Amino acid sequence: MTTKTATQKANLAAFKFFYANAGTSYNPATETKAQGKARGARRLAKAERLARQLGYTFRWGDDWTCGDHTKEYDCYEDGSPETCEYCQMLDPAGKVVQSLGCIDDATREYRRVVEAELALEELL
Repeated sequence: MTTKTATQKANLAAFKFFYANAGTSYNPATETKAQGKARGARRLAKAERLARQLGYTFRWGDDWTCGDHTKEYDCYEDGSPETCEYCQMLDPAGKVVQSLGCIDDATREYRRVVEAELALEELL
């Protein structure tokens, strides 16, 4: 398998991942929902790839400083989430360049989406 083929397969796999796991936005005047979802998936895959190539990293940690989710935000009827975290995007020198907090009960898939969204904000 050539490097180009391996890269194309990796790019397609990333696109498919984000198509299946990321949210959707689209302009109904200019595109269908599927077209908007595909556009978003392509951009997230590109941002993720670029962040890796440029040496950016991500750091996750507990973020319970926001307090009790049920009392303060009234968003959980059954009590607070199991986890509450932040994600920081660090440049190659270790400086925080993007961050997002109060990420509740993130799955492995959602963590990847969050990291790609931060990369999208920073790099594209």
